Amino acid sequence: MIYLNRDKTTKELKPTDGFKSRIPNQKWRIFELNDKKKPFRLSRGKFSDFLTCKRCFYLEQVKGLKNLDTIPFTLNNAVDDLVKKEFDYHRKKQTPHPLMKKYKINAVPFQHDDIEKWQDSKSRGIQYEHPSLNLKLTGGIDDVWENKKTGKLIMADYKAQSKPAERKIDGYLEDVYHEGYKLQLDFYRYLFEKNGFEVQTTAYFVVYNATLERDNFNNKLEFTADLVPYETDSSHIEEKIIEMKKLMDGKKIPPSTPHCQNCNYIIAGGKLINEK
Repeated sequence: MIYLNRDKTTKELKPTDGFKSRIPNQKWRIFELNDKKKPFRLSRGKFSDFLTCKRCFYLEQVKGLKNLDTIPFTLNNAVDDLVKKEFDYHRKKQTPHPLMKKYKINAVPFQHDDIEKWQDSKSRGIQYEHPSLNLKLTGGIDDVWENKKTGKLIMADYKAQSKPAERKIDGYLEDVYHEGYKLQLDFYRYLFEKNGFEVQTTAYFVVYNATLERDNFNNKLEFTADLVPYETDSSHIEEKIIEMKKLMDGKKIPPSTPHCQNCNYIIAGGKLINEK
């Protein structure tokens, strides 16, 4: 993302000077500058970055070169916030949400003193300090439900989208762009299990689809809501975390990843610049 400033005199828009990167007083966020006395914090999103491109992950987490920013999905965030209020209403009363009744799920939103902390991905989330790797792994989950029969926890993730009605959830889990969604729930299950909770294998995506079958906007969006079950698998997470820490401890920058857009852009741009 390019940041622009407007010149106060000429009113002309110009790119901001300098490269937006880590600032000196945040050395604790750069692995090679961290004093190693406290566990180094890594979020679920950074773990996903490691799986996506080891080179970009290493440059950001170990060397402190900030990755490219993404534009926040503020409309999706608004949907998430409103949905959380809806589920919180039933959490307080310990009653099933209408979607749970519709899909015959014997559960209620989980009531726990730390639920708000677990849902706060920006500063807290649920955390696990790995005893042998000196890492603090964190993740902010959208919601946690409780199976009323078994007492096991159910991982839940809210998703907002807008697709034609006939395609709103068909093939949802097979979509290549949703592989990251599944990894989210695998990672959350891992964190909750490491915190001593029993977690149900079946998790749910709560999919809110903005309908396109309307004649006009009229200042509002209408959504349909569906649940998409997903069979989580946390067995592969530990192995990948160990692999990630080994990479961080190394001194060699990993090679670029063929499918990484950032790496490909830099390589292609370099070739064009160096052409004679």
